[in-house]
Amino acid sequence: MEARISVIIPIYGNAGNLTRLIHALNAQTLKPHEIILVDSSPVGLKEIPPDVRYVKNPVDSALSGDYNHGAKHATGDYLLLMQQDCLPSTDRDLAENLRLLSPDRVAVTSSVTLPQELWERYSFWGQALMARWVRTVKQGISGKFDLIRADVFRKIGGYDTKTFSFAGEDMDLCLRLSQLGEVFVAPTQVIHWHNQSQKTTWTDLFKKHYQLAESFGALLRKWGPNLGRIPYASHFSHHFAKYLYPLVPFCLLFPKYFVPLLFVLSNLTNLEVWRVRSLKKVIFIVLNPALFMTDLLGTLKGLLTGKQSYSVNK
Repeated sequence: MEARISVIIPIYGNAGNLTRLIHALNAQTLKPHEIILVDSSPVGLKEIPPDVRYVKNPVDSALSGDYNHGAKHATGDYLLLMQQDCLPSTDRDLAENLRLLSPDRVAVTSSVTLPQELWERYSFWGQALMARWVRTVKQGISGKFDLIRADVFRKIGGYDTKTFSFAGEDMDLCLRLSQLGEVFVAPTQVIHWHNQSQKTTWTDLFKKHYQLAESFGALLRKWGPNLGRIPYASHFSHHFAKYLYPLVPFCLLFPKYFVPLLFVLSNLTNLEVWRVRSLKKVIFIVLNPALFMTDLLGTLKGLLTGKQSYSVNK
């Protein structure tokens, strides 16, 4: 019996790159059983592409809520969670990920690649924001090309939209899936054609850092040391700041020694920014410590509240 794969794509009223993505999915050697577009926007989509199912979500609970809603309507045995600005790198990726979904595995995900040629077209602040995503990152569950057993996804209740609103929900889902089997990161790659439609500013950089840090605090409160099991945990510079947090109280006790030390070490938490081909990047010698403190504040809030709720309109 041929595998039935339901593709779920949140769109929020935007046709965007749907034509390109739908064509790429239908060109796979293993063609999806169905493609479900989930729309939680108040306006809705005026022109619905052919050969897809269009489902309205009456509740806007971000991407994760749309994935959950799509899963309720899916009829396939497997769910493929995708974002419409992503593309499989080859026409064999879906078949390969399914082949790798052995009985002891509950999900197979692809590594995520942000093309350097696309990143280089960003503004300076946009490049600084996305520098760590250039090339290939083994993220784990990302919502970009995640093949998940439908029965397992429903058994755990899908994404936790009550705790994680705008960040951290993918890592939480990865850990909850891992309790029932392995989440395997395949050698396949999904290309993230992330075009920044709005001009990125320095404030967006701080807002995004705070948002992600808040999600880390909530994740730490919920999962503790088990966070180290997430594939993305191996991304050194993105997580190095977290190991420096315990040094902050010593700055009050021994400022002469620990303030300079943290100033130097915090500049190792954002090493990828030096990829930016602009002299402006030298300002990060000062900005990195400020971003580190922003991360600390966001982490503390998430840790105390146990939730991620801060939104970045970007």
